[in-house]
Amino acid sequence: MNSAVLPSFEKISQALEGAELFTNAAETHGVLSGFVCGGIALDDKSWQPLFNDVVNEGMALPQPIKKLVADIYAEVVKQCADDGLGFNLLLPDDEKPLDERAEAMAQWAQGFLVGFGMVQQALNQASEDVQEVIRDIRDISQLSLDFEQEDEESEIAFAEIVEYLRVSAMLCFNTFSRNMATPISNTLH
Repeated sequence: MNSAVLPSFEKISQALEGAELFTNAAETHGVLSGFVCGGIALDDKSWQPLFNDVVNEGMALPQPIKKLVADIYAEVVKQCADDGLGFNLLLPDDEKPLDERAEAMAQWAQGFLVGFGMVQQALNQASEDVQEVIRDIRDISQLSLDFEQEDEESEIAFAEIVEYLRVSAMLCFNTFSRNMATPISNTLH
């Protein structure tokens, strides 16, 4: 996520670590993305107690972290609502070792499943496509990706998985949240 609004992956990770929370930047973004894509009300703060339950044993976050997490949440909502064209996973920069980026990707997927599962109770009523991508995200979250070498082929494979996660999140958003975010009138003029 390259947004001028948010600090870098590393700065977010350091802030979360400094607050002694049970999360990191990738997982935090994943949880918040799971909330947004799972159908939580986008315009209120109902996500905050759920997030506190996941990362801080139900306790309120310290004020600077609360603002940081709220900014990340707002950015996720903005990116998803903008037809998802700007939605990206929050992962380490491309200069970081591939194994580190792959681990963060798996943590993002784990966080997404946690957030999604906390707000979406009707997955069994969703289309087979949505159920399949959730199964795929579960499988990705359990991957132990050790790339033997950091070559172009490994980079391409990693990029394809990240893109699949991005598109899958948007499918979930369009299924569970899009209608709430942008009501469409049935009235013909």
